[in-house]
Amino acid sequence: MIDRPEKLNALGRRAHQELGDEIARADQDDHVRCIVLTSTGKHFSAGSDLDDTGPGGAADTDTGEYLLGPLTDCRKPVVAAVRGVAIGIGLTMLGHVDMVVFGESARMKAPFVSLGLCPEAGSSETLPRLLGAQLAADVFYTCRWLDAAEAVAAGLGSRIVPDEHLANEVQRMAESVAAHPVETLVVTKALLAAGRVARAADARVRENQRFAELVQSEAYLRAMAAWRSR
Repeated sequence: MIDRPEKLNALGRRAHQELGDEIARADQDDHVRCIVLTSTGKHFSAGSDLDDTGPGGAADTDTGEYLLGPLTDCRKPVVAAVRGVAIGIGLTMLGHVDMVVFGESARMKAPFVSLGLCPEAGSSETLPRLLGAQLAADVFYTCRWLDAAEAVAAGLGSRIVPDEHLANEVQRMAESVAAHPVETLVVTKALLAAGRVARAADARVRENQRFAELVQSEAYLRAMAAWRSR
């Protein structure tokens, strides 16, 4: 669970690590058959806490891998419940889960180019695959908001429910998954996820290299100075 409602669930270094540790523990727990990724408060995640992640935010190799490593290595199905804003890593992490259910208030944004940066968390591969090349390019290049209806229509999520029913709907879905033998769930996920995991891992290597270059650029320094002066 992402539990920093006072920060709109923005993820700092510690929050990245705690969430990654929760996923890893659940994956190793023999009693767990389905993992639910959720948040407290009205929002899923406002992205990386730029005051607490250093240059480049979540795509710093160490910081990003705290979460992305356990999430992409997870052997069991992961269902995400998303409402409110999902910005930056709050959006890009969804490319590594198995099913997404949106509350009606959900809206997503990939603000990287406006910050002098580039896609991260493997999203240069996962979002074109899920949304289609045209919509992914639109979202990345314009930094516009993507609402739940558009996201589901494109294939980023499976359904939309009223916010007040989101927790119950995701719980019902998780229980339906967990009714099956864990061995068959693990094997099925391995088969379904094999291609996407490999491609996203390659994308993360490329992205992290470019991120490391961009955080030294004038564009990034100007963007961060403007952000901090707000």
